Amino acid sequence: MRRNFGFTLIELLVVIAIIALLMAILMPALSKARDQARTIACRSNLKQYGIALRMYLDENQQYFPDAHTWLKSKSHDWVRQGEEPDGVFWPYVKSIDVHLCPKFSQWAKGTNWEDTAVSYVMNSYVGKGGNIWSSWLGSGVKGVSKEGEVYNAAKVVVFTEENPWTIPEYSNYPFNDTHFTVGNRVRQIDNYATFHNTPGDRDQGGANIVMVDGHAELLRRVKDLDEGFRLCWPKKELPF
Repeated sequence: MRRNFGFTLIELLVVIAIIALLMAILMPALSKARDQARTIACRSNLKQYGIALRMYLDENQQYFPDAHTWLKSKSHDWVRQGEEPDGVFWPYVKSIDVHLCPKFSQWAKGTNWEDTAVSYVMNSYVGKGGNIWSSWLGSGVKGVSKEGEVYNAAKVVVFTEENPWTIPEYSNYPFNDTHFTVGNRVRQIDNYATFHNTPGDRDQGGANIVMVDGHAELLRRVKDLDEGFRLCWPKKELPF
């Protein structure tokens, strides 16, 4: 008698169950790997920022660009998708993809900034003649204008990221402009992003940063808000 070879229904169900189990095991690992790849790509962008800043400083007598207009469009102080970039920093990084973190694009969906072409911000305590956007640190308190005025270039953030949402007792403002004015424990203003390498909570991850000396790294969620301020304050003496 000729025998027909094939799978029984039970065997097919077992195979399907095994495949489903393998997918359940692999999917979190694949998701984590994809997330990590985006974080690394973002840090690579900021490494290019570090190189570009070095070139800019060398060609401009060590003066920092204005944190409010370092990168903008032809029409206003921002760059949205489809607009023509402008600003003093643009000639040094003429690839629009470098200015947008792939992870920020995910988190910005459904917000006012989902069409931004730039997701990185510049420390407002450097550049612009040392003038800070407000007097929250006290009357007459200024930052710095030149690289040589920075106390420790390897310990002062010059470019970083922000969340497109706020976190109570951490930040009062989301990502909404090109400059970064970090506060402290007394006054929460801007603060570092938390969406990289999140442990299941978008508020507890970290931000990619680049220092004045040009090196880039991942900054874990800032727990001490005064310490977060110190990372951006370019002078040896604190204003408070």
